Amino acid sequence: MQEMQNDMTISEGLHLIQALASIATVVYVVLTWQQVKLFRNQATTAFEDGLTTQYRRIMEDIPIDIWLGAELKTLPKETQERCRDAIYRYIDLSNEQSFLHSKRRVTDEVWFEWRSGIKGNMELPAFKEVWSEVSQSFRDNFNELRSVSKPN
Repeated sequence: MQEMQNDMTISEGLHLIQALASIATVVYVVLTWQQVKLFRNQATTAFEDGLTTQYRRIMEDIPIDIWLGAELKTLPKETQERCRDAIYRYIDLSNEQSFLHSKRRVTDEVWFEWRSGIKGNMELPAFKEVWSEVSQSFRDNFNELRSVSKPN
């Protein structure tokens, strides 16, 4: 009779160990999932920050007069060329940002802000001028930007 009680105790112990192992597995999976999610969020943020850094570097070559609505022709010739080049790089970056958002590499929250900025910038006279040249010269390119900003 005592052997039977020991067997039941061993059997119950095995069931308890199995139950604890199952719980530990679930906890491990949940913690791993949270770590993966955290890592992905950090990677996305770092990626978006890198694009923002590119934007800021480009903006260094665009004089304040352009941001205040001046046309390219009002700038000295050397400044015009540097600014025109920077605006082209901005257009290219904006197109890339739009593409990356469509591939879910950029969060909706960040894209909403970027898209708003793109639309506003593309309304400035100098940006319109460069966009007109680019959109005519590269009719089959910059499709992502065309669908976002609809600049004219």
